[in-house]
Amino acid sequence: MSKNYKNRKYKIRKYLKITRIKRAISSRIISTIITIFVSWIVTGDPLIGLGIGAIDTLIKLFTYYIHESLWEKKITKDIRKIKNKFK
Repeated sequence: MSKNYKNRKYKIRKYLKITRIKRAISSRIISTIITIFVSWIVTGDPLIGLGIGAIDTLIKLFTYYIHESLWEKKITKDIRKIKNKFK
């Protein structure tokens, strides 16, 4: 493998990792706002809504990142299989 190929591969992996993080954050911002408002409406207390929203965000942000990482590995594995069929 050439140095250029390895460098390109590294940059693509780095880009995908950063993109996963950005997607997780943007998705969580929207979901957290919804959770806070629903919790506030149900409990009648905005502070409880914020607390529930914060806990919900931490749990789901971690879970989403793991979920995306596992899917990315599966996709990468499947693409390798396809490439190997056409060697």
